[in-house]
This record gives sequence, structure tokens and C-alpha cells, in this order.
Amino acid sequence: MTQKRYYIGVMTGNSMDAVDMAYVCFDGRINLLCFDSIPFSADMQKQTAELREFVRLCKTRVEIENSSLFQFVHQGYITQVAQAVTSFIVTHQIDLKTLNGICFHGKTLDHCPPSRVVKEKINGKPYTIQMGSGQQLADLTARLLAEQTGVEHRISVIYDFRSDDIFNGGEGAPLIPVFNAFMAKQDGVLNRIDINAGNTSNLCVIQDGKAKGGWDLGPCNEYPDYLIRTYTDLPFDRNGQIAKGGRINQDLLQRLFEKGQNFYQTKPPKSGDPMYYNTQEIIDFQCADGLADKVRTCLYFSAYLMVYGLQFVKGTIPANFSLFGGGWKNPVLFADFQNILNQQGLILPTHQTVFADIYARLAGQPMIRQQQNGQATESMLMALMGAYFDLNYPWTQPCLTGCQTPTVCGLKTTSDTHRITYADCLCRACFD
Repeated sequence: MTQKRYYIGVMTGNSMDAVDMAYVCFDGRINLLCFDSIPFSADMQKQTAELREFVRLCKTRVEIENSSLFQFVHQGYITQVAQAVTSFIVTHQIDLKTLNGICFHGKTLDHCPPSRVVKEKINGKPYTIQMGSGQQLADLTARLLAEQTGVEHRISVIYDFRSDDIFNGGEGAPLIPVFNAFMAKQDGVLNRIDINAGNTSNLCVIQDGKAKGGWDLGPCNEYPDYLIRTYTDLPFDRNGQIAKGGRINQDLLQRLFEKGQNFYQTKPPKSGDPMYYNTQEIIDFQCADGLADKVRTCLYFSAYLMVYGLQFVKGTIPANFSLFGGGWKNPVLFADFQNILNQQGLILPTHQTVFADIYARLAGQPMIRQQQNGQATESMLMALMGAYFDLNYPWTQPCLTGCQTPTVCGLKTTSDTHRITYADCLCRACFD
């Protein structure tokens, strides 16, 4: 990949707080040229949460697509993404003549990979559900750019990155390991654990310069953010100010683990979804009483799962840890992770043996660093996936997602501003 290629990676995560966009150049290395994060409206966040609950009750693609709720939310979602992308292009004066594509993940509404089908004995095929018409994003962005610049451009969008892996027997996730290994090689590192702290946390195992494994760990920002949004006027616990005033409650920590232990104890390959450890399943402690203690315990639980998940690393566990994702902005989460990894944290009695084994297999004293531009990582990941698609390079591997063979992931479309109907509002693997 020595020829320069330019992509805009677009990511809207589970928390639906913002549209993250990275403009990236590839020339054998990954070069971040600029990054922006444009918030979603509060109404869009609320409507998307309502849609997720509705989708979980649906059994067919048609049932979802024909609902007025889906049509309304999808239109608002794509409109806000297109507006954000247009603003990004105009603000940073991105040359559309050299832009190879906009790489768009879409919004996950449900996820039922093979590991869940087997674990929960679900009668049906694995599926994944991402909302977001790539064709409509291309068309609407082209229209908005023409209105603002007076020049018409053809816009290409690469999207639906998870379906191909699901079709090939994989989990459809995690998507990050290839990117992590690419960046580790660029940093000159052969052995490393990369941990993403988003709404959900996941890790990637890099050994001998290659991605040897990757899996979701469990909730990260999911619980503390929910508590903060529900019982305060704040969107999240900025700098851990509320958590700093609380204490870790061991009984609550135990209950949190028990609510999702079927997932946490499952061996990889596996991929999660907030519904596996959904906030509705922890209703027994969702009240304003003792809020600081609850937020503190939920943050500790997030860090706890990150270390607990290391048990599935085969052989020696690299001692080099690279951290990325918005969750690491919270100093309480970082301190908890550091303490647990250095054998200074609270460990539940039932997990003493698990953690003792993890500590014994660490390659040495842990070395922890937070990545620069960590917030841009997932949108940069999307951009690299777009480049791999264009080059027909496989993105997922059997050792990472459990797919049967290395899989090229994605779908590409080009703007057609005369189009008025869209058949790709849901990904191909939605109830396939």
C-alpha cells in the first residue's frame, strides 16, 4: 500500500454521543490528517435507544423496515451523519478529487453472533443489525456539498463491514485487531495488548507482530454513563468527579458480574452487545441512593473486566499495554485498571485463581500508555477498512472472529442524487 490513498472514516458508537470523523492518508503508513467529533442531538440519542428496544422484539427485516419508528429514526440519523460529514469536508477543505471514499460503520441495533446462538440455544441463524444506508449517505452528502460549494461531486461510500464475516461463519466482531496490529508495527512493537474503552470494551492480542486474537470484554462506559444521565443533569462523569467521591461496593461488584457472567466466562471468539448486560437487567440498583458509590463501583467493574478478560490470552501475556478510546479520559478508570493489573485492586473471592494465573503469565512489570489521538482510533479503523476493501485485502481472520476463511469485508456505492428510495437501510446480515 505505497500509493497514497485518502479516506474519511465515520464512526457512531453505542453511546450515540457524536459522529467521529477522521481524514486519513495511507501510503504504507497510517497518517491522521484531521479529526472532528460532532455531537448528536439529545433527541436522536433518545430515539435511537427507543429503536433498539423495538428492534429486539422484531423477527424479520420487513418488520423493522416497515415500522414508522425505524423510518423516522433512520432518516434523522442519516441526515445528522451527512450534515456532520459535509461540515467536516468543508471546514477542513478536503480535496474531493483525491478522496477514495467515506467509510461508514452505521449504528448497531442488535447483534446475535454464532457464540450467542450456541450459548443461549437460540433457534435461528446468527445475524447482526446495523442501521445506516450507505447509498443515502452518499446521495445526501453529495447534495449538501453541492448546495454549500456550488460544485457537484460524486461521493463514494464503503459500508456494511460486518455482514461478510457473519456470512462466513464469523462473529462479525471485533473489527479492531487488524488496525491495532498495523499500528503496533508502525510503532515498532511486536508484542502488545491493545484495550479500547468505549461504551463496550474490547482487547486485541498482538504477538510476534501479528494480531493473534481479539474479543469484547464487557460494558465500560455503559453503566456509569447510564447512572449519570438518569440521576443528574450531566451527560457523563467528566474527569470522574462523582466517582472520586464514592467507594467500591464489593456486593454490588459481585452482582454486576453475575448479571453478565454467561458472556464474561465464554471463551473467544466472542463478540458482545449491551443487551447481554443491558441496563434493564441491573434495575435493582438503579436509583439515586448512594449514586457516587454506584458510579465508582461501575467504573471499577469496567477495569475489572479488562483484566479478567486477559485469562483467554494463550501463553505468555504481553506486559506492554496500549490504551485507546474515550473511556480512558476518566482518570478513575485508568487508576483502577493500573491498580488491578499491578495486583493492588480488589479481587472477588471466586476469581482469586483466575487472577493469580493472569499475574503469573504476565511477561513482566506492566507498561501502560495511552495512545495519542485515542479518540480518533475507531474512525481511523473505518478508514483503513475502506482501504482494505478497495485493495481486496481480507480484514477478518479465523483466529480473530472465527470465520471459516479470511474475509474481505464491505460494500461500496456511489452517489446518485436522483434516487429517492433506499433498500440498504439495514445491513445485509439482518435476519439473513
